[in-house]
Amino acid sequence: MEPTARSAGESGDQRRPRALAFLRSPRWVIGHVVALVAVIAFANLGVWQLRRLDERRAYNALLTERLSAQPVPLEELDATLAQGEQAVAYRRVTVSGAYDAGGEVLLSTRSRDGVPGHHVLTPLVAASGGTVVVDRGWIPLDWGGQPPVAQAPPPEGEVTVEGVLFPPRQARRSGTLDGDPEPLEFMSDVDLGRYAAVTDGAMYPLYVLAQEQRPGQPGGFPAFGDLPVLDEGNHASYAGQWFIFATVVAVGYPILLWRTWRP
Repeated sequence: MEPTARSAGESGDQRRPRALAFLRSPRWVIGHVVALVAVIAFANLGVWQLRRLDERRAYNALLTERLSAQPVPLEELDATLAQGEQAVAYRRVTVSGAYDAGGEVLLSTRSRDGVPGHHVLTPLVAASGGTVVVDRGWIPLDWGGQPPVAQAPPPEGEVTVEGVLFPPRQARRSGTLDGDPEPLEFMSDVDLGRYAAVTDGAMYPLYVLAQEQRPGQPGGFPAFGDLPVLDEGNHASYAGQWFIFATVVAVGYPILLWRTWRP
């Protein structure tokens, strides 16, 4: 009986190594690769969200610093502008001059308190020279059937605008409200390159989001645009979710293998 017992023991010892052979089957090899790729991808997405969070915090800190400063005349930033647009972005400025109502463009569409509308972009011919685009603020989409640009014409004569400089963005859409090729009537973003193509004279490379105007706008419209909300968004929670997904795969897949292998 002893040889029989020894043979049975050897058979049991050999069963486990042979059972591990399933790890090398094509189906499980694919599973190993998918699990590894998933862990790496989820972890990288979590790190990416943390980088986005750092960028958002840096952006908030820059805006807080620059918006807390006193406004300065736009022309005083010329030397700083030579260092690049970001050197003057989000600075509070004042600029005086006369609006060019014929060059108005609608920033479409923008809602306010749930009401659809537009922002009105109007070139301001600065007294110090050159032209700067001013976002004069928001008007409702439908105002008694009047054309949008006729709802709140800019004041005539010299005005002084106090606002914040913002860098431009390339518009995804631009054109005319009725489909004609000319003139430019609306943009989806403040695209100063597109704007400059239809405007005479040198154009300042950033636009002004108006916060105050003297003389004021009669009738209450356009309503001055809001400054960006300084929050951190959902980047931290998104990062946590991606790291949780990576942990679930990193821990769960070995458990699955163990349960499959266990005799």
